[in-house]
Amino acid sequence: MSFKDDLAYLKSIRVFIGITVLVFIVTAVMGYFAAEANSDLATSWMKELEMLKWIMSLHPILIMLAIFLKNLIACAMSVLLGLGFGLVPLLVLTSNGFMIGVVSYIIIHKQGFLYLLAGIVPHGIIELPTILLGISIGFRLGYLLILTLLGEKANISDETRIAVHFLVMWFLPLLFLAAAIETFITPFAISLVV
Repeated sequence: MSFKDDLAYLKSIRVFIGITVLVFIVTAVMGYFAAEANSDLATSWMKELEMLKWIMSLHPILIMLAIFLKNLIACAMSVLLGLGFGLVPLLVLTSNGFMIGVVSYIIIHKQGFLYLLAGIVPHGIIELPTILLGISIGFRLGYLLILTLLGEKANISDETRIAVHFLVMWFLPLLFLAAAIETFITPFAISLVV
């Protein structure tokens, strides 16, 4: 597939991209207001996230690889397991959206909005759209499976091949770049606003 083919495919799934972005925003807003309404919820989520702080004691290259593998696995599951009626992409989307909302509430109220931006924007500008696109492709595969089960014609094998193409040619390198930025540039951006 050429770059032009890839853009044409993304244009063809724009409805799924729109749904994905909308659900992400709604669940992030829900997470934010849930944390505001229930401080115990925010505290429990932060305790779970703090259990992952041991990763920060690793060598930076290992930190980068851990971040990369976590995001790649989540993206690959969202894409390929979309064939399970889109349930896995939906779970990844809603849980991550809700978590980002909760964490955003906590960070804004403890360190401020600039700290939140510095901690998310450098790597998030690549990571978030990449994962949301993966989820969109997973939704598309789930939709096609449902159509097939309803007796309509849908070329799931070609669609799966396109999904794997995006995973290998686009998502893998972009998530690697995002992990490198998160490891080496995001901490510097945060240090500028502390």
